[in-house]
Amino acid sequence: LKYCVSFYIYISLGNSLLSLTNMAKFDLTSKMTKYLDRHLVAPLLEFLWAKKIYNENEILQAKLDILNKTNMMDYVIEIYKQLNPEKEVPEEMKTRRDQIVSQLNQFQSEVDVVMNFLKDDKVMKNMETMRDPKTLSSYLTTEFNFKVEMMESMYKFAKYHYDCGNYAGTTSHLYFYLLVMSPSDKNYLNVLWGKLASEILIQNWETALEDLNKLREYIDSNTNSSPLHLLQQRTWLIHWSLFVFFNHVKGRDLIIDMFLYRPNYLNAIQTMCPHILRYLATAVIINRSRRAAMKDLVKVIQQVSFKNIS
Repeated sequence: LKYCVSFYIYISLGNSLLSLTNMAKFDLTSKMTKYLDRHLVAPLLEFLWAKKIYNENEILQAKLDILNKTNMMDYVIEIYKQLNPEKEVPEEMKTRRDQIVSQLNQFQSEVDVVMNFLKDDKVMKNMETMRDPKTLSSYLTTEFNFKVEMMESMYKFAKYHYDCGNYAGTTSHLYFYLLVMSPSDKNYLNVLWGKLASEILIQNWETALEDLNKLREYIDSNTNSSPLHLLQQRTWLIHWSLFVFFNHVKGRDLIIDMFLYRPNYLNAIQTMCPHILRYLATAVIINRSRRAAMKDLVKVIQQVSFKNIS
């Protein structure tokens, strides 16, 4: 997404030199952040800081406001020092950091049994051949004194790791969770979202695409949620998918297929987030192999424009 923001600026306005004020007019970050996890917002702020579109201290303050609600206290303290070089770090920040470390150690002790066999490559290979959660759970119970109740602690441990900024560790924990638990599990949807976010943040685009498709299939096959909830879920997924589509080698085709030719997602764009059409237009314009999509895109833009006028 940090790349597609600049994509739109430069494609829309060509090679002309822009003032910072004019560049800011075309920045969609404020629209995007409503549909992003705060950890995904941080890279966008890094991009804006690097491009010097806004005042540096404003960006630093925005980062501080966002990350202060996570467990990334080392990073928060570092930003605070940049903003306040003459001040001492508040004691409450130091205390909170110690509390986070203590809580992490407690979670670690609760999942020791699971973590021990996760470190064994042979065990992991065996697990990957057992795609049925019941078979896998039975194997782990017999061989390692595993109990399915441990997975609730594993979920909390992974979530805490994510909030601390340990995205690589989170991916492995959540991967295991998805192997063991069935789609009917109460945390399953949250785990799918967490896994996708973690893969995006470590820039593992191939796996991120796989997770994006799993999440889309889960949402689309959900018959128990209300139409409004599904619309909200698809709107969030559309925004998160931009990270993947603008970095994956096949992304320029995939974004057209999902945004333009999947009715439920096109409806979400038209209803909830017409600003996404800018990214879709970018993909169509730069994709020479999908020229036929241009006519369909124009129709969609005309429909959205008519609704806005009406």
